[in-house]
Amino acid sequence: MSKTKSEVWKYFEKKTNGCAMCKVCGKILRTSGNTSNLMGHLNKMHKLPHDTNLKSLNKKEKAMSSHCTPGTSTETENNDSSNVLPFDASLSTNTLSSSLSTSSSVTGHFSNQPTLEWSLNKISSFSSGGQKHIKITEAIIYFICKDNQPFSVVEDIGFVKLMKEVAPLYKVPTRNTVKARILQKYDVVSSNFRCILKEIENITVTTDIWSEMMTTKSYLGVTIHFIYLSKLCSAALGIFELSKSHSASYISDELLNVMHLWNIPKSKILAVVTDNDSTMLKAIKENFGENRHLRCFAHSINLVAEGSIKKVDGLIDLISKVRNIVKFIKRSVNCSDELRQFQEKDGNNIKKLILDIVTRWNSVYYMCKRFLELKEVINQIVLKHVNAPPMLNGQDIENIKQIVNILEILEKVTSEISGQKYATMSLVIPIISCINDKLNTVLPTSRIGVELKTALTVEMKKRFELIELNYLLSVSTILDPRFKNIHFKDSVALSKHLRFINSSINGMVSLPAEEDYHSTDSASTSESGTIDLWGHHKQLAQKSLKKYVDKTNIGNQKHLGPELTMYLSTPVSSLKTDPLISWEELKPLYPFIYNLALKYLSGVCTSVPSERLFSCASNTISKTRNRLCGKSASKLIFLNNLDDQFWP
Repeated sequence: MSKTKSEVWKYFEKKTNGCAMCKVCGKILRTSGNTSNLMGHLNKMHKLPHDTNLKSLNKKEKAMSSHCTPGTSTETENNDSSNVLPFDASLSTNTLSSSLSTSSSVTGHFSNQPTLEWSLNKISSFSSGGQKHIKITEAIIYFICKDNQPFSVVEDIGFVKLMKEVAPLYKVPTRNTVKARILQKYDVVSSNFRCILKEIENITVTTDIWSEMMTTKSYLGVTIHFIYLSKLCSAALGIFELSKSHSASYISDELLNVMHLWNIPKSKILAVVTDNDSTMLKAIKENFGENRHLRCFAHSINLVAEGSIKKVDGLIDLISKVRNIVKFIKRSVNCSDELRQFQEKDGNNIKKLILDIVTRWNSVYYMCKRFLELKEVINQIVLKHVNAPPMLNGQDIENIKQIVNILEILEKVTSEISGQKYATMSLVIPIISCINDKLNTVLPTSRIGVELKTALTVEMKKRFELIELNYLLSVSTILDPRFKNIHFKDSVALSKHLRFINSSINGMVSLPAEEDYHSTDSASTSESGTIDLWGHHKQLAQKSLKKYVDKTNIGNQKHLGPELTMYLSTPVSSLKTDPLISWEELKPLYPFIYNLALKYLSGVCTSVPSERLFSCASNTISKTRNRLCGKSASKLIFLNNLDDQFWP
């Protein structure tokens, strides 16, 4: 008679050298001539009785797979049926067994057969109006809005197949249904957002004009920035089509219409940030006053860099030489291949050459910096091709190095002040102070380097000499615990701002008189890179700490009031701290200054958020959405840029 085979071998597969592999978890075990070790593994790791019949289990799995999941009790199913998806009845036994082998709970016992009521509830939850149907549809709407997908994506073959696999009982809506649901979603979300804006006391607006090339239409983009729940938040109100000539009065009226649409009164607007376009300057001045207007600091830095480069004799020609070499290599397939092959041969990471863009000065910096990184490889390529532009000589390379070292200061500044998730208005005066100090420490040796440094110094003085007279920038800097008054050089202007803060605390005035202040041209803080942009600030912070230790600074401002005097007499906070978080900690000590600080730390100093808005708009109004009207595009952009905390 043949020996009876143990039931354990239904869970194991024999291997060579007296070993066996568990079919559930794949672990290799030694048999030692018996099945005791294998039984112990089943009882300990999988809790399967060794006498379980696999054939009957597979039949039960197949019968129950379309109704329940492993390890789920009937009571749990009845209590939370909306959160459990039924299995696809078309799954084969092999597919189910494969999925069981990848889970630690695959050996759990199946529950009893579900009731008819439970099954009907599961099916009805996927029908129109059901709980599952609503959740999946909301997820699809979120996906289309956040990822800038066309409405027709719900009718694409791949998307339909995906939904059939994920939720076979769910009926995918048509593009028209999705469009209608998104517009309904906008109505709900925008209504809730308007209610939130009613609670906000101070709002900073950034605006700019964008021309869409595909439809040849112009749009006014508007973003807002405010503090909500002790965090700096931002939102894109949308893009609004301009149908008339871009005169100052027309732009002014359109901007007021946008504010009226979102129920934002003028009294709540702390500042309006635009570029240096004369039409924009006039429009904002007429509507909101010169004291509430800020010129984009990033745009001003851009003008400083461009103006300085133009003033240096021979610098534009030198940059043109670099540009011609970069163009030659990028336009040639053979040269591009050689560039990649030489880098692979040297074992370096593959880098591409960067070509500058006329409208962005920092692209010149990136082009020259990458050229220096790849100059050895570029030299080999240029020497191989007769028709290549001439390679730069040693003096030209040295000039490029010094240019990059000087322009790196402005590039770091641009990156620092272009954020919209942290306070940047208070960074302007300290960062200008640090730029001037850093320029003084740079010691170029070539003629071009010396002239570029001189030109930058002159341009900085021309545009920012009177920056401390701007009350928005000055007050926000003083109320930032990281800076306070340590960067001010104009004692008269500082005294005027301190009196204004003291008067505001006492409730005497809300806004300085126009004739007392004059608007001038106008960043979380990072310290990465080769240049320590904030080195000068650290030195001033150390001096401030010494004054506090020596008690020499206490009492100098007694005429300002005890709270403001004590605030200015204490050391500045660390550069890495968030000023809004710091003020939550300082609130018990300075309750009156706290409210004023939240007002002036809610602003940004650049119109970069508006430019980012136009990048989003170019992705929204695309070839796949060329029939999208301006109003629908504006609603999609609002939903796309809205923080999840405002998305119900």
